[in-house]
Amino acid sequence: MRILIVAMCDSVHTARWISQLEGSGLSIVLFPSTPHRRLHPTITRMLSDPHSSLLRIRRSDRRLAFIFGLIDLLVAKRLQGWRLRRLIKGTGFDAVHLLETQHAGYLYLRAMSKVSHSLPVALSVWGSDFAWFSKFSRHRKRIAEVLALAKFLFIECRRDELLAREMGYSGECSQPIPASGGIGKLDMLKPLEALDRPSLRTSIVVKGYTGFVGKASTSILAVIQSANYLRGFTVHVYSCSLWMVAKLHLLRRKTGLDIRPYRKKSLSHEDVLTMFREARVSLSLSLCDGLPGSFREAAWAGAFPIESVGSCVDEWVADNQQVRLVDPQNLQSVVEALREALSNSNMVDQAWQKNAALATQLSTNEIVAKVLAEYNRVLNSVSTPKTTISNIS
Repeated sequence: MRILIVAMCDSVHTARWISQLEGSGLSIVLFPSTPHRRLHPTITRMLSDPHSSLLRIRRSDRRLAFIFGLIDLLVAKRLQGWRLRRLIKGTGFDAVHLLETQHAGYLYLRAMSKVSHSLPVALSVWGSDFAWFSKFSRHRKRIAEVLALAKFLFIECRRDELLAREMGYSGECSQPIPASGGIGKLDMLKPLEALDRPSLRTSIVVKGYTGFVGKASTSILAVIQSANYLRGFTVHVYSCSLWMVAKLHLLRRKTGLDIRPYRKKSLSHEDVLTMFREARVSLSLSLCDGLPGSFREAAWAGAFPIESVGSCVDEWVADNQQVRLVDPQNLQSVVEALREALSNSNMVDQAWQKNAALATQLSTNEIVAKVLAEYNRVLNSVSTPKTTISNIS
């Protein structure tokens, strides 16, 4: 099966979605929806691996990407739209997969809204693609136009299926699958007895993202207001901007807390998982999200997760003892949840045991099997019979 994936090539979500498919027998051509950005290191590694036949990027999309990106800033993505249209019409793909809506989906709309073709088109809904952007009339109209061209949706939660139906979508949807794929192979999942109980751990991890929906500022205020509970703890703050790093260094001196900030993309995925394995609590807030990576990493490593009500975590947990969902705009509720997680040892240890089962469901082994089954459904979403793909072991 040969798939054209349109995606942000600098994104860790893109890199992890594709890398999990090593050994599946798929052949993927990657077309950048944001050509001015650098390739993610994992994508670069896959492209340079002489033993891997999974991934290709056209030479022009690597060598001239920055130039294409600059031109597109002037011509509203008309150049990339034209190049994508030529690629789709001129090369033998079995399917097109758009990873994310506001860049890949809108670019596909620019390229193909007035052109017909017979390829099945799948769209992956990332995080806040629908739940946040559909609140704005201009975006809601464009999302509906993208959905009219799609035959299949990869979703993280049923919330996004319902929103798609409200915007006129009539195609098929996947079972809920994390947008960036599996968290890791099962043989990487440490058994409970190999990890310290969360109640014995003396660090916490905080997501420092302050982008358009990120609410790390609230998280940091909650940390400061819980300073007396955090004496003797290390506070790891990852995915920080330069401004956030500078602010945290000042707060470290002012409060005396052991705050350790890390720039965005400065840590490998294994580095992040190691921090989570050593953490009692994970605090990650945003105005809107799907299934947050921070929640999956916390479940995988045993840290007690504090997440936002604007996510769809509630669809993935059996009960509210596995997570605390808070309003990211209500500082007091965040402070109370953090203090409870720092002081209630029974709560964090019981959540750890319950989330261990969920961690297995989120493993790459489990997720890839689902992804390949859904790709077969994508192939069958058009009338022409296609050869299916088999599962990897």
